[in-house]
Amino acid sequence: MKIDITSIENKLNDSSISEFSQIIINAVESFIGTIQSFEALKEDTFTFEDNVAEKFINSHSSMLSEKIQNDEALQVLDALRYAFVGYAFNGLHQLYTRQENQCWGPKIILTEVLTPNDISSLDQDVKLYRGCDIVEHKRGRYGQAWTTSLQVAKDFAYTHYQGQEWFDTESRVVLETIYSRDNILFSDQSVEFEVVVDVSKLGKVNKHS
Repeated sequence: MKIDITSIENKLNDSSISEFSQIIINAVESFIGTIQSFEALKEDTFTFEDNVAEKFINSHSSMLSEKIQNDEALQVLDALRYAFVGYAFNGLHQLYTRQENQCWGPKIILTEVLTPNDISSLDQDVKLYRGCDIVEHKRGRYGQAWTTSLQVAKDFAYTHYQGQEWFDTESRVVLETIYSRDNILFSDQSVEFEVVVDVSKLGKVNKHS
């Protein structure tokens, strides 16, 4: 698994928040440093209370937010805070499964199988759906997150993002494909029935009709 640094760099280079970019960069460096120190202690992360890394990240973000007089920059800082707190709580699994999808956040890319998962419960060849912008299909550059539920895909295509400024019903689409279980990187067949794929292993992708 990796964080797509480009997604963060592009956001920080946005002219609307550039004045506060260095504050956010310094915050990320502090988040990483405290997580590394915490991991070296090998403390038990499964407690009902925030661990020392979570507490630091939350308090440091709160302190920095008082210095930032820009709503968009504050949203970026909070998205990064959320991501690093997730990692501090339960590592890569928490970072991926609890990432924000309906607003900006650092893009997480799976490069190997994430556990625990329920991949073994799936058929050998799985029919998958993805609700997204038609641009994905035109460019042939697909996201990793798919679902075994057609209704969930429709919700992502036409419902979940209606409040976003960029949302355009006419440009939304549900895609479908058949994918081998052997190449699945993660599956959670509850709530959103999510399946994460290695996009390089995708075969033919069609628009659902």
